[in-house]
Amino acid sequence: MNDWEQVGLIARFLRGRKWYGSEWYITVAGAFILFIVISSTLLAPLLAPYNPIKPAGGRFEEPGAGKTVIVVATGTTNITKPADLAGQKVAAKAHSTGSVRAEALKADVYPALSVKKALDSLAAGNVRAVLLTTQEAQKLLPAYQGALKTVGKPFGITFYMGTDNLGRDIWSRIIWGARGILLVAILAALFSALIGIPLGLISGYWGGTVDRVLSLIMDSIYAFPGLILAIAMAAMLGPGIVNIAVAISVVYIPTYFRITRGQVLSVKEELYVEAAHSLGATASTIIKAYIFPNVVPSIVVVFSLNIADAILTEAGLSFLGLGLPPPTPDWGFDLNKGRAYLPLGYWWPITFPGAMIALVALGFSLLGEGLGEILNPRLRES
Repeated sequence: MNDWEQVGLIARFLRGRKWYGSEWYITVAGAFILFIVISSTLLAPLLAPYNPIKPAGGRFEEPGAGKTVIVVATGTTNITKPADLAGQKVAAKAHSTGSVRAEALKADVYPALSVKKALDSLAAGNVRAVLLTTQEAQKLLPAYQGALKTVGKPFGITFYMGTDNLGRDIWSRIIWGARGILLVAILAALFSALIGIPLGLISGYWGGTVDRVLSLIMDSIYAFPGLILAIAMAAMLGPGIVNIAVAISVVYIPTYFRITRGQVLSVKEELYVEAAHSLGATASTIIKAYIFPNVVPSIVVVFSLNIADAILTEAGLSFLGLGLPPPTPDWGFDLNKGRAYLPLGYWWPITFPGAMIALVALGFSLLGEGLGEILNPRLRES
């Protein structure tokens, strides 16, 4: 028994930095990215501060904004905290964070056309209070020369990534959106593996007419550009997680078929397979016991890389309106909607979904590339 076989799995991982070098760091970096993303989306009910499909504040609140202050006329003493606004007539700019929070506090909301008009209504005594963001209060209150003041502390949850064109919290949509895109990508990779691997085993082992027919079919599918084929399938099947996963899986079936077939053609010529033949082992036994275990390392690598590519494909379909149905949180859909507002200076609705698509795809790519080097048997001999 050599040194490799004597070392357990955990010890092998801990010593991986020495044995594999840079490949170990690549694998760990990819696994770390995926651990953070997957953990975040599993804990979405705890980490997401708002409902991802409902307005949480004003339209296009900047990242880091969201804290709200209560402005009252100087001398007002019966309003000192948010709970005191219940039943009071409160002004706020229409469709702003202040108006959303005034409604949540069960105040009688008076929608104003602008923040200045809301403050003018308060100065004239038409309303009891105004809700503003901290930035707006600092900028506008000095013009009223002490006639208006803020009371209490700023309240509300900060929009860490800002809000979109409908006032929805982007941070909450990012966390919840990971569920949909990861589920579609993993299902797509599973579906394609469940079809491509068995067909590759059959084609590579039996050869002949079966091999020629299956290879011709797979080459025909492989000849189509992947995204165009996925678009055609998605348009035919319609929206939905399973339908989109099936549409994407068709693209990757030839990949599993080719990898599996190539491995089978190589392994079935080995002496231990010939020995199993001479001892009377059946074809199913040879495939399950001697051939398929040697195919698994390559499949693991391809599976990880295919998930990375499936994430980009799903995002592309959603960007084109063929992904998950709105208002389901979806990074590709949010990317498409945010694109229209980029010329107006609203960069955050498109930046954060795009960054997450790139980050998760990078995580699976790093994991796949690292595993490809680590599972290479030649490295065990060095």
